[in-house]
Amino acid sequence: MSEQPHSRAWYARLAAELGGYCHPWIRVLDGPDPELIFDTTLQTLLHPATRVLEAGCGHGPDALRFGGQCARWVAYDRQPELLELARAGAPHAVCHLWDGKGEVPQGLCGPFDLIVSRRGPTSVIDHLPAVAASDARFLYVGPRLDVPRVSERLAAVAWTIQAEWRVSVRAWAPTWDDWQTRCGFMTEPALREDWDAHATERGMPYREERYIVLAGPGGGPLP
Repeated sequence: MSEQPHSRAWYARLAAELGGYCHPWIRVLDGPDPELIFDTTLQTLLHPATRVLEAGCGHGPDALRFGGQCARWVAYDRQPELLELARAGAPHAVCHLWDGKGEVPQGLCGPFDLIVSRRGPTSVIDHLPAVAASDARFLYVGPRLDVPRVSERLAAVAWTIQAEWRVSVRAWAPTWDDWQTRCGFMTEPALREDWDAHATERGMPYREERYIVLAGPGGGPLP
């Protein structure tokens, strides 16, 4: 892709060519997918009465997979091409176009019992006081072991991290093209000399990393 990674034009091309916000490279993991912790935790927090707000819903895979297990699933994304796919794939969800800046649109004000973000914008943390019920939870997974400003932003709105996980699994990019695509996606340099020096018959080894956070307003233990 010639566009700047994670620009609006780049996301539009992902939507058109891949049908959504997907990792466009082949990868082979030596262990469980590190996002399984996010999936399992989300599953335990969903109940028939739960009202969910999803930040950065992309093409709607979580709305499709989990939206039927709760009372209401509302989502937003800044990319209209991805929202069009989300609305078509998860018609039971209510999807809004928003970039997370400025005042929260009326349709996103809630209150919501659970706010989730899968590798989506951390800016939703700044809006938790406007969208969250008094006993709400915030569940987030980020693409690296440390995601800047998550803890600081939570502290600024008087929310407390109640659980967190940092998960790292060895993975392989089987071909040079896969490695280039992966590095471009992650905004990391892909150097041919590195590939020639470190790639094996399985490809280039690297780490699939995730940072998962579960937070709630104020202090105190999980229910």
